[in-house]
Amino acid sequence: MSKLLLKWNNFGYQKSEIRTALVFGTKAENVILVLQNDDVLALGKNKNGVLGAGVQGEVKELKRIENLCGQRIEGFEMTAGDGGPFCVFAISGSGSVFSWGDNRYGQLGLGTTEHTKVPTKISGSLKEKKVVQVACGGLHTLALTSEGEVYAFGRNVNGELGLGTTVDNESLPRKVGGLLDGKIVTSVACHTYASFALLRSGQICAWGRNFKDSSSICSTSTKRRSPCMVIGLEDVVISKIVCGSGFTLALSDDGKIYSWGGSYLGNETVKIVKRSAIISTGIGRVKDIAASHFSTHPCAAINGKNQVFCWRNSIDDSIIHPKLRLTSFSSFDEVYADAYPPLTYHHFQSKSRNMKRTGSAIERFRRAFDNPETTDFAFIIEGEKIHVHKILLTMGSNVFKNLFLGDWKDSCQKEMVVKDHSYDAFYAFLKYFYTDEVDHDITPDLVLGVYAVAHFYQVTDLFDECEKILKSCLTVQIVAAVYEKAILFGTKDLCELCIKFCKEHLLEVFENIMSDDCKREIILEVLRQASNQKKN
Repeated sequence: MSKLLLKWNNFGYQKSEIRTALVFGTKAENVILVLQNDDVLALGKNKNGVLGAGVQGEVKELKRIENLCGQRIEGFEMTAGDGGPFCVFAISGSGSVFSWGDNRYGQLGLGTTEHTKVPTKISGSLKEKKVVQVACGGLHTLALTSEGEVYAFGRNVNGELGLGTTVDNESLPRKVGGLLDGKIVTSVACHTYASFALLRSGQICAWGRNFKDSSSICSTSTKRRSPCMVIGLEDVVISKIVCGSGFTLALSDDGKIYSWGGSYLGNETVKIVKRSAIISTGIGRVKDIAASHFSTHPCAAINGKNQVFCWRNSIDDSIIHPKLRLTSFSSFDEVYADAYPPLTYHHFQSKSRNMKRTGSAIERFRRAFDNPETTDFAFIIEGEKIHVHKILLTMGSNVFKNLFLGDWKDSCQKEMVVKDHSYDAFYAFLKYFYTDEVDHDITPDLVLGVYAVAHFYQVTDLFDECEKILKSCLTVQIVAAVYEKAILFGTKDLCELCIKFCKEHLLEVFENIMSDDCKREIILEVLRQASNQKKN
């Protein structure tokens, strides 16, 4: 998590008690916390009721957001742009979506055009659907379901809903058809004037406005009322799409960034780019990209060496940085915590999304994970089930082999309760058996949890992979927790790396421990070790 969240210490909760959070505002003055016990709390300036607490004006003490409590909220999406209206969406583990905020065009999907201060569940066509992603354009919204269908609602003057018209706005979700019929969409993105859908084939469909500071998405026509294929990328397989303020970035399977739209796109040009252009030359293979609707925010990319590069996506009167620049950041959270206005960077994607492109064996395994129709065993963590195949687990862990094939008295049972690990960590751990990989956007805190599970179940390759990730993303905020785990598991080189890190960042480490009593003894022990090394 980003340094914005250090202020959690003032709320009386440990990080282990917090599932996720949203921090935003010109001075990061607003925060929404989701606790592991399913309580959702808010605090801040609350301008226009942005916190969803049902009240106007400042909320000076943590206040429960009653409509979200008990809903197992796992992530947020919100409109983030220059002076525009705010809309906030909260996505639950079951795929329900709650929305509140500005609603003049029906962009909350609630069937009205009234401003809403209280999180309200979106129903209509999505009532029986499981939503796995929401993309906010500010005045219109896209919702992606677990079946790979796209629903749209809100303003439609430019055809940004993809419904074949530019006449009527829509206040209830409507399915986008046309070219998307019969196809599976794996991701959606949008800015104020246009919408994009990434197909399982790796192709991009788009609709909406098609000129000036928007994207030249399909052809020479000004508006596209229905989905069409993005031109210029016909032979490129795309793995991710994100939108900024009037422009789009696409990441290809081979690690190249393509961009098109208005203003500075990273390719040292200030003109409108009507066709997609590669902008990532010279930084190696890129594995992730990020953008924001704020013109004051940079775009960002992470390459295979976990280096973070940034560039401006719009004109700055005093500083112009159209070229990708290497930074000292280690994550997108840090990039946007340092931006103005600061915010936590979230692009929520459901854990249960199994909509990859290829038909390979590994993808068939991926789709089989957590599928109750084909699995023969379930772990119960924090009241939720994760469905697995016993035979697959026995092939990857001797602990599971002894558990399922040994003399365990309950080996014939179909379920087992796990109490010593978090749901998220155990989910990522089990998913590794099916995918042979760790999600590239996994947070350091979650890596620590997976690290502990992998050690307990003696999954050596995953344990080593977690150790590599921790070494590459070591920060002042997590060095104490990493050192504690390294000592516990006897990983000498990781211990030494933590000691070296603390020596090199001595001032920042001291500042950090002053705000967290739980870290103080651990960090002091690290510094004592560093001092002894120096004497020797």
